[in-house]
Amino acid sequence: MKTTTIIWDFDGTLLPLSPYDSEQTMLLHKLDEITPRPSLPVRAVARLMIAADRRQMLRKTFKRFYIRLMRGTPAAVMDQIGRRLSDRIPNQDRQTIMRLRALNYRMVVLSCGTADLSERTLACAGLGGCFESIAGNRFKVSRGLINGMTLHVPNPEDKVKWLKRRGVSAAEAVAVGDGYTDIPLLDWAKIAVLMDRTGQKKTKYQHKNYRFISSTSEILDVLGIG
Repeated sequence: MKTTTIIWDFDGTLLPLSPYDSEQTMLLHKLDEITPRPSLPVRAVARLMIAADRRQMLRKTFKRFYIRLMRGTPAAVMDQIGRRLSDRIPNQDRQTIMRLRALNYRMVVLSCGTADLSERTLACAGLGGCFESIAGNRFKVSRGLINGMTLHVPNPEDKVKWLKRRGVSAAEAVAVGDGYTDIPLLDWAKIAVLMDRTGQKKTKYQHKNYRFISSTSEILDVLGIG
């Protein structure tokens, strides 16, 4: 039985961006496909917020705007988004996760994003049962409508706090993330793996003691699995 805990980020790590992450995709769905549509000024601001969030700017401002705009949205929309997002996960990546699960690696998904979307996406991809926990921030739902969010993991440093509260030590942790919300976790874990699907991040983080991979399947090499 392996004692190693693999901690996966979701957006940009398990879920390839093409080009939007799960929350940005949810917000765009709200703007374009749900009636009544927000007003033209609100839609314009939302698109600016999405552009800023893609550039890793205004993170907390984006989250507040996202939560406010999602209020009143049918919760069933999350199932639609989960099915749509699951199509982005390559079959080879799915096979890798299932192989790690078969080898008894303990795995969790830990994200500053919306855990409801991570959960639904992974379930639709046939991977829901591979993870011990899928943690993040969760929508509050009343009478079938989203009416707010509980922020369980609002900040990057909260990932490490979440793990420590559950008895996970840095010595047994393999952290896999793709960007700035993962840095505290990557710096804490014994083995830090940066997902760099485009090859553009290695230069930025070359001073860090990270392993760099370009696909989920490459985690097998990091772990020494033939």
